[in-house]
Amino acid sequence: MEKEKLSAREAALVAQAHREAEARKGPAPAAVTSHAAAPAAPQPAKPKASPAERLARLMAEERAETERRKKKMRRYGIIVPAAIIGIFALWALRAPSRRR
Repeated sequence: MEKEKLSAREAALVAQAHREAEARKGPAPAAVTSHAAAPAAPQPAKPKASPAERLARLMAEERAETERRKKKMRRYGIIVPAAIIGIFALWALRAPSRRR
């Protein structure tokens, strides 16, 4: 089954959700390791963002995306009607000349 195409933002959100789900599960059961393998260096722990901070970040991202969409709609909201009026004007100018 093919995966649906996701935007970069959606893929990042899905990956973040997977990481958070793994973190909530707790540490994975210890696997059998050889003594030759070096222990992994401890990762510096990032302070977890509070739910309010995460919500604020998501809201800011949504606001930015909405602004981009509005700009795009304004641009096409001017260009498309102008093109339709232009085509109608050209047709109106040519229509009387065809009757002769």
